[in-house]
Amino acid sequence: MTDADRAPDAGTTGGPAWNGRGVVVAAALAVLVGVVLRFVSPPALWLDEAQSVAIARSDWHGLYTGLRQDGAPPLYYALLHGWIGVFGDGAGAVRALSGVFGVLALPLAWVLGRRLGGPRVGLALTLLLASSPFAIRYSSETRMYSLLVLLVLVGAAAVSWAVRRPGPLPVVAVGLSTAALLLTHYWSVYLLVAVGLLALAGLRLDRAAAVRVLAGLVVGGVLFLPWVPTLRFQLAHTGTPWAAVGGLGSISTALDAWRGGSAVLPQLLGLTLVVLAVLAVVTRPFAGGARLALSHSRGRWVLVALSLGTLVVAGIASLLTSSAVSGRYTSVALPAFLALVAVGLTSLPSRRTGAVLLACCVLVGLGLATSSARLWRTQADQVAQQLQAAAPGDTVVFCPDQLGPSVSRLAPAGLDLVVYPDLRPADRVDWTDYSPRNESADPVSVAAQVSARAGDGAVWLVTSEGYRVPSDAACTQVGDSLAQLRGDPELLLQPRRGAGEVMRLQRFGAPVSAAP
Repeated sequence: MTDADRAPDAGTTGGPAWNGRGVVVAAALAVLVGVVLRFVSPPALWLDEAQSVAIARSDWHGLYTGLRQDGAPPLYYALLHGWIGVFGDGAGAVRALSGVFGVLALPLAWVLGRRLGGPRVGLALTLLLASSPFAIRYSSETRMYSLLVLLVLVGAAAVSWAVRRPGPLPVVAVGLSTAALLLTHYWSVYLLVAVGLLALAGLRLDRAAAVRVLAGLVVGGVLFLPWVPTLRFQLAHTGTPWAAVGGLGSISTALDAWRGGSAVLPQLLGLTLVVLAVLAVVTRPFAGGARLALSHSRGRWVLVALSLGTLVVAGIASLLTSSAVSGRYTSVALPAFLALVAVGLTSLPSRRTGAVLLACCVLVGLGLATSSARLWRTQADQVAQQLQAAAPGDTVVFCPDQLGPSVSRLAPAGLDLVVYPDLRPADRVDWTDYSPRNESADPVSVAAQVSARAGDGAVWLVTSEGYRVPSDAACTQVGDSLAQLRGDPELLLQPRRGAGEVMRLQRFGAPVSAAP
């Protein structure tokens, strides 16, 4: 039994604000709301989700080919492939897998938090994760990010086991969790670099434990080796042309994503979380407080290294490799950050103050997540509804092609769905050599090919604005060229503000020369 387990939960400062039946009921209710919100989302899948489903529902050869073109590792897609085989590929079904991962992370957060600093830290960490707008959003999305959070917690448990217990099994556990992380998202490398550096630093303190952790990391790297040739192809031919290089902006990008928005309330939540994380580092436990296993400065700096350190490593890598930084990628650092916040809450001189602050963070987080669950993520379903009026054989062209996957899964059968610039099928985006292919294309020539392909049938053009590649000018030129060939279009759908993936739909009639 650890000191944290022996510590009384009712301190002398501020009263037993964390105890009692009322607290248990309120905490259980908050967790229940967080669980429910992980399975609530708008009806249509947006680009990344539709792309994931299009790849995962292929056979194994198609799945591998799709991942080479997509630039992602395979574990999540393999799990989604099996899930679709059982539950189908409907929006609710495919999103439920992420919800399951999000729910599984909660009891693990409790166990790790309790081991970290006793029942109060366990409760705080569980509630913070359950109510996190970021964690809830990506637990209701058909992507790998809730799995990533779960695997980070699994990895933390494995490392903790390897530190405390000798023998080969903990090393194997670290190795398997390391491989699983690498095969889920490449940003896991940055977290594992931080873990490796911490283990190297720990050689002077507990050489045997540090060696076990390092050995586990090596085992995980060896298990990842079969995927390395595919990774090398992806690094050479795929990338993130939709985003700018992040650099050390990775820190602000993470905080912006974790707080759940840019309005006043999310900013207040984000500021509160940051202040509490800082307090975890600069303060000491007060008399009567929980005797934290990691209350000493060294243990708290471990959490700093795993959160802030991971983001710094990611930012440096972004600068060196000219790769993008996205808020959702920072999932790998979220658990350590929330653990730091939980420690900060239990470091306050008044337990009542800590309980009130925790309650406020939870209520605000759940409120923001509830509002987010009602927001549209795409206009794909609206475009698909308009396409019900299309005649069989009509041509639908998407510019940029990134609008294609979400619409193609909902569009009526019998339509010719193609994408700019090479008129490939619209069900998924091929990121291979993406920028060169788009930049070398001639929009006027593409429009002529589309018009010839459609013959006397109608051409439906789906466009949007704000994409880096292809440029707005290129897609506008496609529309202007189609208008010259077929006359002025009928505008059927305007971009909807706040819809996430917004779209404009135009219909061009028969060629001018063929018009009666």
